[in-house]
Amino acid sequence: MKKGTGQDERLEIVAYNPWRRFFARTGILLLMVALGLGGYYYGQWSIWHERGTAVIERDELRVTTREQSQALRELRQRVLAAESGNAVDRRAYQEVQQTVLNLNARIAQLENELHFYQRVMAPDQVDQGLRIDRLEIRPTATNRVYDYQLVITQVTDNNTFIEGRALISLVGARGETQNVTLPLKDVSPEVDDLSVRFRFRFFQNVAGQIHLPEDFEPEKVRVVLQSTGSRAMRIETEFDWSSQEAL
Repeated sequence: MKKGTGQDERLEIVAYNPWRRFFARTGILLLMVALGLGGYYYGQWSIWHERGTAVIERDELRVTTREQSQALRELRQRVLAAESGNAVDRRAYQEVQQTVLNLNARIAQLENELHFYQRVMAPDQVDQGLRIDRLEIRPTATNRVYDYQLVITQVTDNNTFIEGRALISLVGARGETQNVTLPLKDVSPEVDDLSVRFRFRFFQNVAGQIHLPEDFEPEKVRVVLQSTGSRAMRIETEFDWSSQEAL
């Protein structure tokens, strides 16, 4: 005779219902399909929303380009009208001459801006992708303090964002030592990292001030752009400090 284990063993009989298992599996399958379709349509909505925003920005740039062209035509007409006035006294002539100079300067400025917008909005060009459009360095009223502006552009036909980092460095002489490199964060109070982050569709301005150390004489500015993503690019260019021309 076997002794009991102290626990009662019970046998539970459950009715077999194949339809319940079928409906349970079907419900899980439908839930997975619904989640998959929801994720797909949300992704499609995000893409169309992003594309719509890009189209709006592109159209705004095109409007700006048309306005610049119209302003150029009007200014040229004013220059012609001012130059055609022959019967004026000396003082009036000097005022007209100064007006002509001012108008010509404004025309040159508008032409530069117009060419810039045309380059940005020209996806058929061969040199598509990330580019350094220009670097400007101008002295301020304070000794050894300069304003700088770096313009980064991308020429593309899909209006996508491009992002990455820009590393800007000064190269020059410090005392008797040549080829000394100073990163931007060492000479610019606005920068606290070795590189500056960029993210844009068409163009971005990186601007601030440079405070030169007393014992440092700059000769070149080195700019390195490194974008991220599936179409990552690296661009490295050196500019002459005095002329800001690419070397």
